[in-house]
Amino acid sequence: MTVRVELGIQQGRHSTLNSYLEKLLFLLTGSFGRKGTNNLHTWLQPLWGNSRGERSAETGQEQIAGLYPPNRFPAEVLSDNPDRIRAVWVDSSNPLNTMANTKAAEEALRALDLVVVLDVALTETAALAHYVLPAASQYEKWEYTLFNFEFPTNYFHLRAPLFDPLHGTLPEPEIYTRLLRAMGDLPPEAELVELRTLAASNRAEFMWRFMALLDSRRELAAIAPVMLYETLGRTYADGSGPAAPLWLAAHRFAAEQPDAVRAAGIAGEGFALGEALFEKVRTGHSGVGFSTHTYDQVWSLVKHKDGKIHLAIPRLLDWLKSLDPMQEATDPAYPFTLIAGQRRSYNANQIFRTPAWRKNDRDGALHIHPDDIATVGAVDGGWLAVETRTGRLVVRIEADDSLRRGVVALPHGYGQAYPGGEGRVVIGPRINFLTASDDCDPIAATPHHKNVRVRLVPLDPVNATAAAANAARALAVAAA
Repeated sequence: MTVRVELGIQQGRHSTLNSYLEKLLFLLTGSFGRKGTNNLHTWLQPLWGNSRGERSAETGQEQIAGLYPPNRFPAEVLSDNPDRIRAVWVDSSNPLNTMANTKAAEEALRALDLVVVLDVALTETAALAHYVLPAASQYEKWEYTLFNFEFPTNYFHLRAPLFDPLHGTLPEPEIYTRLLRAMGDLPPEAELVELRTLAASNRAEFMWRFMALLDSRRELAAIAPVMLYETLGRTYADGSGPAAPLWLAAHRFAAEQPDAVRAAGIAGEGFALGEALFEKVRTGHSGVGFSTHTYDQVWSLVKHKDGKIHLAIPRLLDWLKSLDPMQEATDPAYPFTLIAGQRRSYNANQIFRTPAWRKNDRDGALHIHPDDIATVGAVDGGWLAVETRTGRLVVRIEADDSLRRGVVALPHGYGQAYPGGEGRVVIGPRINFLTASDDCDPIAATPHHKNVRVRLVPLDPVNATAAAANAARALAVAAA
């Protein structure tokens, strides 16, 4: 048995408890560490690590894997605390569309002393920034993904650019390097030249000197990736310098998992193994296997010193005991349950794209059971308002008998302002005007996007006609 979960329970009520019980389900049945079951894997570059107990002084929120949840962002900014968040750097993200409670997120963003956005599009967030730094697109720069979950062989894919960047745009490594140089945070150029020369001639000596520099000047550790880009990265004639930050990761991994690296077909011992791994990653433009494990090695990847998985988490077990169905009763003022963010044929994420890309469901309709349409006094294909205690949206209606009575669904990925004509047009529901920051998991603050209490209000003929006309006009402008 393999358990595979997604946002349905991870963004529903009792989110963290759901995730815990999901793990118990396959662990207590012994469906772990064997063929056909759930297994641990290795990372070339870890995406997250264990929490260390840090908490926000403003909200008390605990960091999880070194991160704070976006749901806490407005409270961290809209405060008179002298240590509140005052500046934000937004890298390839649009929190004004993806964060819960858009109104509060926008208020927080406007209250900041400094907002810098690095992106390929003028998003809602970028429109409120003090500075927008235009990045190169994914087709114009070196990129890789860290979501390597394969077993028994893990793969890593470094993708080379297909085109030169557009005029006036830069890949992120170059942007960060230029900023750090302008701020005077990089070592003097003479030191960088010396390291660059060593990187081109004697990689082992370069590693020794590089690590000695980081050890003697601890403030440089935070910008080590940029320093690798500026030294080792500048030695590659093929332009693959942005991959240089992976060099230390490859050596660390080869030192920690040498047998797994060799099992993936990479030869070498010690330093040579790390070098071989890095060069295979850097030059293997179709992807490379970087580690291979056997099933009897899975338990060796457990991080606890006793090599066991510690099943009992008292806080979560207490939560389980405290569950009371009566506390889950629907609020009579908001009798419907909204799935806020449903995947459909032509949406899967918040990527900024032309609305013409969608071949159907252009308006991002509200899916609702036919009997519920009749109950609220609406008509299939018509319009109604979805209201929560946070906000209100006018949406098109589409009958869907696959839904349970009392459950409705809106898609995510809509509602972004798209340039058209002389202005910008918004197509489809910007669903986070409906969601609330405080309607979230008590531990991880994960929003209850898949369980939002709403009421449905039919529109009168005048407003329904106006909604249809506005939608048609927006689609026409975008198509033109």
